[in-house]
Amino acid sequence: MPTFDELKTRALALEQAGDMEGAQRLAAEAKAQRSYDAIKVEALALEQAGDMDRAQELATEAKAIIAPYRESTFTDIGRGLKAAPVTVAQGITEFAAAGLDASLGTQYSRPVTEAFEAFKKEHDLDPKTAAGEITEELLGFGLGFIPIAGWLGRASAVAKGSAKTKALVGGGAKSKFFKSAEAFGKSGTGKALLKSRTGLIGTTALSVAGFETIVTPDGRPTMSDAFDVMPFLQTEDTSKMDGFELATTRLKNKAKRGFEGGLASLTFDVGLPVAGAAARSLGTVPGVSGVTSTLARTSSGIFNAVGRQIAKVPGVGASKKFLTDQLSSTGDKYGPLAEEILDVEAVGSQAQRTALRFFSDYEDATNQFFKYVDIEKPRLLRGRGAKDKKQLEKDLYDFLIDPSSDILDGYGKVKGGKTVNKVKDAATRMARLDFEFQDQIFKELEFRKKLLDTSGQKNVALNKAIKEIKEHQESGKGYLRRRFNQYDNREQFFKALDLEGPAFKAAYTELRTALEGQPFKPLTKLQKLQVDSAPASKPITFPAERYTPQELDQIATEKLYNYLDLEGARSLPEAKKILTEIQKSFKTGRTKVINESRAVGLKDDMFITRIEALDDLPALRALKGEIIDPKKVFLNTISDMSGTLAGLKFYRGAASDFGIDLSEGLDEVAKGELPLIIRSTQGEGSLPTADVARERAATQLGGSIDPTVVPADDTLKGMGYIRLGEDETGELTTGVFGGRFGDLTGAYVRPEIKEALTTPARMGLDGMGQAVAIGATLKGAAQRMAIVPNPISQVRNIYGNLMYLAGNANLSRDSDFVDTFRLIAANVSHMDDAGFARLSNELGALGVTDTSLVTSALRDFKDFADKFNVSGGVSNVFEGVNKAIPFMKQFEKLYSESDSFFKIMAVFAEQGKMTNALGKAGFDLHNIDTLPQGFTTALAKNLKDSGLAKRVGSLSLDASPGNLLLTMAGDTVKDTMPVYSRIGKLVRRLDTIPVIGNFTSFASENIRNSYNTLHRGLKELSFTVDPKLRKLIGAKKAGILERQIRGMGSQRLMSYLAVSAATPAAVTKASMLATGTSQEEMDAAESQVAEFYQGHALGVISNDKRGNIQLFDQSFVNPYGFVRDPIINAMRMYQKKGGLNASEAEQIATGAWAGILGYLEPFGSESIIFERARDVLPAAWLGRGGETQTGSKVYQDGESLGSKVAQGVTHMLSAYIPGYGRMFYEERGGEIQEGRLTRGITGLTGTRGQTYTVNEELARAVTGFTPITLNLRQDFQFKGGEYLPLRSSAKGVATRVIKKADSTIEDMNVAWDTYLDNLYREQSKLYYNVLQARKLNVDDQSLRSQLKSAGLGAAEITAILEGRFWPGLASKELIVETKREMRSEDRAPRVIQDIPWSSFNEKSNNVRNQPLSPEVGAQERAARLEAKKAKIAADANAAMNNVGAAQNPVPIQPVQQLVQQPSAPQPQMFLGSIGNVASDVAGSIGNVGGNVADLYKTYAPTVLGGDLASQAANEEILRRQQGQ
Repeated sequence: MPTFDELKTRALALEQAGDMEGAQRLAAEAKAQRSYDAIKVEALALEQAGDMDRAQELATEAKAIIAPYRESTFTDIGRGLKAAPVTVAQGITEFAAAGLDASLGTQYSRPVTEAFEAFKKEHDLDPKTAAGEITEELLGFGLGFIPIAGWLGRASAVAKGSAKTKALVGGGAKSKFFKSAEAFGKSGTGKALLKSRTGLIGTTALSVAGFETIVTPDGRPTMSDAFDVMPFLQTEDTSKMDGFELATTRLKNKAKRGFEGGLASLTFDVGLPVAGAAARSLGTVPGVSGVTSTLARTSSGIFNAVGRQIAKVPGVGASKKFLTDQLSSTGDKYGPLAEEILDVEAVGSQAQRTALRFFSDYEDATNQFFKYVDIEKPRLLRGRGAKDKKQLEKDLYDFLIDPSSDILDGYGKVKGGKTVNKVKDAATRMARLDFEFQDQIFKELEFRKKLLDTSGQKNVALNKAIKEIKEHQESGKGYLRRRFNQYDNREQFFKALDLEGPAFKAAYTELRTALEGQPFKPLTKLQKLQVDSAPASKPITFPAERYTPQELDQIATEKLYNYLDLEGARSLPEAKKILTEIQKSFKTGRTKVINESRAVGLKDDMFITRIEALDDLPALRALKGEIIDPKKVFLNTISDMSGTLAGLKFYRGAASDFGIDLSEGLDEVAKGELPLIIRSTQGEGSLPTADVARERAATQLGGSIDPTVVPADDTLKGMGYIRLGEDETGELTTGVFGGRFGDLTGAYVRPEIKEALTTPARMGLDGMGQAVAIGATLKGAAQRMAIVPNPISQVRNIYGNLMYLAGNANLSRDSDFVDTFRLIAANVSHMDDAGFARLSNELGALGVTDTSLVTSALRDFKDFADKFNVSGGVSNVFEGVNKAIPFMKQFEKLYSESDSFFKIMAVFAEQGKMTNALGKAGFDLHNIDTLPQGFTTALAKNLKDSGLAKRVGSLSLDASPGNLLLTMAGDTVKDTMPVYSRIGKLVRRLDTIPVIGNFTSFASENIRNSYNTLHRGLKELSFTVDPKLRKLIGAKKAGILERQIRGMGSQRLMSYLAVSAATPAAVTKASMLATGTSQEEMDAAESQVAEFYQGHALGVISNDKRGNIQLFDQSFVNPYGFVRDPIINAMRMYQKKGGLNASEAEQIATGAWAGILGYLEPFGSESIIFERARDVLPAAWLGRGGETQTGSKVYQDGESLGSKVAQGVTHMLSAYIPGYGRMFYEERGGEIQEGRLTRGITGLTGTRGQTYTVNEELARAVTGFTPITLNLRQDFQFKGGEYLPLRSSAKGVATRVIKKADSTIEDMNVAWDTYLDNLYREQSKLYYNVLQARKLNVDDQSLRSQLKSAGLGAAEITAILEGRFWPGLASKELIVETKREMRSEDRAPRVIQDIPWSSFNEKSNNVRNQPLSPEVGAQERAARLEAKKAKIAADANAAMNNVGAAQNPVPIQPVQQLVQQPSAPQPQMFLGSIGNVASDVAGSIGNVGGNVADLYKTYAPTVLGGDLASQAANEEILRRQQGQ
């Protein structure tokens, strides 16, 4: 702890240097230190006198005085977070007490305040710094006013009455709080106050004023107290008042705070739209609008022209195709169709989420029931025993099979004299959902039958399915059919089927016994005909004929084989033969690839005829592998039906919207055109069925039904067309839906359409695939534990999404926080409302929900692992562990749903912006009657042609004008925010490779989102109404529409620039101003932090002006940081090289290369688990031998093998400690130690004496930031510690050369020169760090002390602090040792007997005291960074070469074959023992060639030096040798 005199001296030094603010800060600290010292002396005296209570009071007072200067600012931020709720309670209580005192003459005000202040003092809840006080104010305001703002927002939305709000209101608010808001919004008063924006702003300001008046505690100043403005708002001192005067004055002070708060709200609400309007105005001002639009179009035109020219370069076309296929979200598939397919997948996912929500509601109801009956509580899991749970599952399963049953009636409970059965209610909702999908399926089938009947065609399977559903509808049963592994998991079922096992024998015995009840043979067909044709007066009867036991045995055998899909088998040998053939069919090609399948599947097997007898044959059901888990059966059935419905709709829409008839298609082909889809039907609206397909097949074989098909088939296939739905024999597939591809079965399609409609063949399930899957599972589990159950990651996810909203101009005063939350948090009762359910399903169909990169990638890892036996088992183990971890489910739900929340908000915002733009021009798409005829079609075409809309609407949504805007909004959000389905194939493969990166999809999505945001902004800015639409709506309205959409583009671009670049820079500058940090200090701090912060946007938390500075990394929470940071790093490198007099070409090359390596780094970094594996493996096994990447030791070299193994295993397994668990316990050095929060609670210090507090850990969790502490007063010894081994190494190289028997004098002189050069570089680096520490105001006394602790000598320290070179001499020990070795008889005779020791020492003395060059240190750091990044990228390339074959059967082309790299400047050679520095990193890399690794090869060792760091000293060393 510094003394008063030391602080005073330092303050005077800063004052003389002109840093008045820093001097004032140190002067204030000096005064606090003097007060602290005085009180401490007094407290010790009282303690010795025995007055412990008073001594304790003074000790607390002393700590409070010095705390702002000793504690971390983050600690005080945490204190402010804890104090806020207490402060709100204090303000409310004081308001009530003052009211009582003023009206009743009581004396409550002062005691209430004293009680709260005592409580805050006792629990350390009084912030000491401005940061803590601001945190307390902000959180206190947010705790109370956010609900008020939500209430007002909800009421305002209801008052305005938008279509979306009506749907949500229809869903019904369940809380009284929001019910009251909706009621107020519907009322006349509510509409008058809240319908207009002006009314809402005014009402909000009044609400803020009232809130501030109530919750502000006594003694809080207004702005007028701090600044001499508006004197009437200055508060009065109440410290000497009491009674009525105190009460009334407090109420007046509170009212002044309230008035000020309302005024601030009014200013904000008026100012924010003005700022937004200013951004939009660049695009909406008529003159400026035209200019900006022209510039945007010109820019786009230039880029497109350049692209076309580049495409003409040989090889570029193939490279572009490869990159598109690997990196684009849709690959080389036809984009619009691929988008529709993704929508179909989203529809299925939304249905599954709905079904899961219904099932969760049921589980909640059962949990409540078991709590009600209070049975077997000690043994219950969530309130129920295993036996009861099993019975409950069976009862639910039976109920879902037959919802008319009363099996769940016993799960009710009596409440208020009335039986309430929430269990059955929830189960009934599930059954109702099943019925709803069943009805939709039935309508679809009837629609298809009607089309067939109209054309005189038949589909037997279709008619049978319709009959099946009708029967079950009439019986009151749902179509939640029994599910069996025989159908759902066919491969596993037939592989395990034992035709002689006990299960088979039990089923046979059961079936044989059941047949005993049918002992008589049925009538033959002839006998039945005779009976039916006989006259009623002379009926014919036949005697009953009994089955023989042998006949019943045979019937039972054949029936059982048929039930098992072994049709035709009459005996065990025949059945075994058929079973063997089935098993072989699964094995075919299994070690290579798994055949492709449909991207949009249709569940034709959904209509397998029910075997009613199964209800009475439990052994047969068991043999068939009945799935009796009601959750699985329910979810799978809903998924099948929803997916099939969406698929049928998709195929019909694709055939209609993307396809043309055969005759028209042949005409197009004859003209040289290649239509994407050619329907093989001649008539408009014809539906391909099994019968039609067979007729076409007959004509291909020479039949006479339609001879035009044969040449058409030959022609189209000869042109590269593929016919969908053909099997191996050339026949078209059949089924309930007319074939495998629904309405597209039999259609001719281009290869890119076929690619879009089918999923690619997957990697085989061989040994390599198994190993990769296991590695992916281990990698995914480690990433899950590090990210999902981590409060800081959760906060980062929320911040990141907010920034994505802001970066696309989608975060405004009118953002739909409340409505969006209602959609995300809706319970199943909301889904009873048709409007609410429709809106929820529409948003789900857009594919923007449940698309989190983290949770989606983890699901992908699991799906990948489940395809293999061993990895599937490993995956199941981790799933079991996840379920056992407390709060894991809640963390996963929060991570996923918070992501969905912000994407839905973005959809609403994008839809709203376009709706407003159209509204300004006088068009309302929700009111079709007011639109000109043909407007919607013309608008859709215009938006699509301009690049603003990818398609005219989604096939998965109902056809309506609103479909266009909703689909366009959804597609925009998927382009500008991270969505897992948009990640390219290559990046997904990288994500699964065990050794590469942690969620490389983060990096790829950041790039994609940034590009798309800028690209869309330019498209909007260049929007022009086309002639057709202009003619339809008129020039005036066309001009308004153009200006509005261009304004959207202007606002998007400015918002992106603000969030990605301007805001981080502004925050950095503001933090510097707030802490009194100069630019020189900031530069010095950035030079001393860890290298991975290079280029990041850092801010300052605190700066004590004595070398202790705390920083925070904005890039940690800014999603655009990945794109911004390499650019900033490149710019810094460019500027740095310019500062060193490098050529312009070198500047550009260095900056460009720094940027490229910055983008490559995430793709080349090690995954969490692979990094830890390398940490513990020996170097001979590609490991780091017990050392982490940062140099920390996992185990020491001298430890026993057992200790190394134990510590290595601990280091590996610690990757699976949940994120929040690491706050309590973490692994360090191969041992489990107390975590930061545990140390804060217990008062334990860190390994280097760091102190932790609970408040600081709370601040970390809430803010998402971890302070970067740079305390050079204490930590500069580490710089000395880095220098010492490098110094020894430099001299050691020379020593080895001198000792070599074959060394010549020239060799020894060169070695000594090299030693001096290397030592000069290392001392220059250390001097560079000294200068940076001095810029941070570390005094030389502290630096000297730290370097002495590191082990440096006094003379050497003095020289380095003064910037003088201090080389070593040839030591006596070296001379004696060398002479002894020369006399040894075992050594070979030396070439040189007389070693020139004096020459070496003369060389050292000649350069002693030469000025050191700090620029060398800056150069060396930059070079080291680039070398490190180059190595990472080279490792990534090696990993891809080793593992890529298993993941990707398509060879990946080398980077340099895809993009021609410019030649880097060559290093320039100079005469003498030391050449000039090739100061740019690119120069040391050389020409690109070979493969990716060649990008990072350096030159072989020369006189320049063998690495970048060695080369970095040349220019300055040459200068020194030449005496410059």
